Amino acid sequence: MMDKQAVSAAFDRYVALFDPDTPGILSKQRHSRIVCGLCGTLAQALGWSRADQDLAWVLGLLHDIGRFEQARRFHTFIDYKSMDHARYGVWYLFEQGHIRDFLPEPEPERDKILELAILWHNAYAVPGGVTGRARDFSLLIRDADKIDLFRVYAGYLDHPEQVWQMSLKDLGRQEISPKVLAEALEKKLVHTEVKKNALDFFTGCLCQIFDFTYAPSLALVRQQGYYQKLLDFQPENPQSARQLDRVKEKIHEVI
Repeated sequence: MMDKQAVSAAFDRYVALFDPDTPGILSKQRHSRIVCGLCGTLAQALGWSRADQDLAWVLGLLHDIGRFEQARRFHTFIDYKSMDHARYGVWYLFEQGHIRDFLPEPEPERDKILELAILWHNAYAVPGGVTGRARDFSLLIRDADKIDLFRVYAGYLDHPEQVWQMSLKDLGRQEISPKVLAEALEKKLVHTEVKKNALDFFTGCLCQIFDFTYAPSLALVRQQGYYQKLLDFQPENPQSARQLDRVKEKIHEVI
């Protein structure tokens, strides 16, 4: 039986190493807590064993552990401008051995599942070589992570000036870049490197819906309502509005 209370306490001790006034520290602590709950909920809905539900919970709690050091060093969560937070998390937990701070007893299969799922949670796709239970957990954390990302982006709409340094009106005056629109209309995740402006990033967030694996995940998205708030955004620019309407048509085919 996994001691979730001990794992939770170890996580809080880790977060306490960072200055809470550093932008992003507290928000990532909250995100990690929300995602771990989502992972447990999804694993239960999928009929996973109690042991796997607990492991999913731990995965959710630790998946973004690299974000805290990223915030301290670089004051950004943009990986291509700083560091790959997933790879740092794997280095810290598994190469430096700090997974034992959270799970004192080594269990090679469990530890490998955690390592692979954390490593690939932010990748464009999980490589085909990741199979079996490791793949199941990798896909689960990607679903749970995106569910809470919609909450985060819905908050951005309330305070766009704090994130994109512009008003919603200015956001809606931009146009979706051609490559972003092309990938969106193919119902694909949008590659980060083709995004040129804030509306591209917003569109990319919407397109995360195309990468969900598990049906209970989409049910949670609908239930929470954050994604609907994102869909309700309508650009002021007529061209942008037409572009986004085409993307929304593809989205409604999925949800």
